[in-house]
Amino acid sequence: MTTDMTQGHPLRLLISFAWPLLLGNVIQMAYALVDMIIVGRLLGKDALAAVGGVGSTIFVVLGFVFGITAGTGVITSQRFGARDPRGVRLSVGTGAWVCGFVAMGVTVVCVLGTDAILRLLNTPADIFPLAHDYLSVMFLGTPCMVFFNFQSATLRALGDSQTPLFFLAGASVLNIVLDICFIRAFGWGVQGAAWATNVAILASALACLALVTRRLPELQLHRSDWRPRIRMAWEQLRVSVPMGLQFSITGLGAMVLQSAINTFGVSLIAGMTAARNVENIACQLPVALGQAMATYCAQNYGAGRLARIRSGVRSCVLVVTVSGLVMTALTLLFGEIFVNAFLSEHSEAMESVGRQMLLICSPFFIPLGLIFIFRNALQGIGRSLLPMLAGVVEMAMRAGVAILLLPFWDENAVYWGDPLAWVGAAVLLIIAYLAYARRWPTERSPEPCPCP
Repeated sequence: MTTDMTQGHPLRLLISFAWPLLLGNVIQMAYALVDMIIVGRLLGKDALAAVGGVGSTIFVVLGFVFGITAGTGVITSQRFGARDPRGVRLSVGTGAWVCGFVAMGVTVVCVLGTDAILRLLNTPADIFPLAHDYLSVMFLGTPCMVFFNFQSATLRALGDSQTPLFFLAGASVLNIVLDICFIRAFGWGVQGAAWATNVAILASALACLALVTRRLPELQLHRSDWRPRIRMAWEQLRVSVPMGLQFSITGLGAMVLQSAINTFGVSLIAGMTAARNVENIACQLPVALGQAMATYCAQNYGAGRLARIRSGVRSCVLVVTVSGLVMTALTLLFGEIFVNAFLSEHSEAMESVGRQMLLICSPFFIPLGLIFIFRNALQGIGRSLLPMLAGVVEMAMRAGVAILLLPFWDENAVYWGDPLAWVGAAVLLIIAYLAYARRWPTERSPEPCPCP
């Protein structure tokens, strides 16, 4: 079901579009959390530390290719908002080629470089083999992830946030079943957790492809639509490469910080891994609203309805501010309970790390939420360079903590890496958005198609 977001009340449209995304993010988080709990409970704290310790690396790599898929979706959404069905088809056909080539190149480079990446992370020797097993299999699944996310980005571009939810839910259930099967029954260890994710995502992507190509006429491409168009590919890369780099640059800062964390031993790694999972739950509403904002802004920008973009951004800022206050209170009250759910060995050291991290980070959930709103708004209008620069700010803040503060505060410094990064990025994105928005007219002509 497609949705035209250039008509109707902005906040109602955004909430209607965002709730399936929120539910999908919660489902995705739930199966990721179950994944971590299964690993921690069945394989122990070393396995949990190995999986958690490479999370930033996976974010760097998959974040880049996810940014590519999201960037192609921005162009598709702009063409849909401009009521240009041929442009939609050309964008989808060219985007499939762009994402496919990027996915294969990234997979080859990362699989060959797994050992080097883990050494750069200062991965402790006692968990190095486990981290290698998990990371190498996750890298092999990169094309599966791109396949699924390209379809999801395309459907969201057309205003359909519900169909990806159904297939994500199916993938989540299958992932949990395969986790237990591969780890407990087959004895594959941490590799089993990675293979479970890859197989579940691939199965869901194939099922989604079979359904949407039959039911959505906008995605029933003609043979000529599959021919890559140079101008369309350039337009997609102009938007998507900075988006991919933004994710990767942000992740690189997290890798630098993770490298410093890894020098303090398994207990600190496990405790911070558990606390970060709690943080991820707390920011799911802003993430969903940000995803909705990208489609909303792209469609309205393509249609030339610029005043609606400003109205939608104002509404989302209010919602994110209120939700940030609520989630801060809930995290401070109940965060420790969730931290303990990930730890099979309830040592005081690990529990203390989790408590301290949540105590420092949770008051900064509002700037974290604003990042998602303003970043996606800028990306939706095709201005992805400034969000990339905000990613540079995040990286610099995290790297600065690791390089400058650790010698003085020891492990206490690592708790401040994320809050400082959130504040720095939020300030830059807000300034950038206001600089663009105040120059916009109320209306203008629809954006022309890159392929006349």
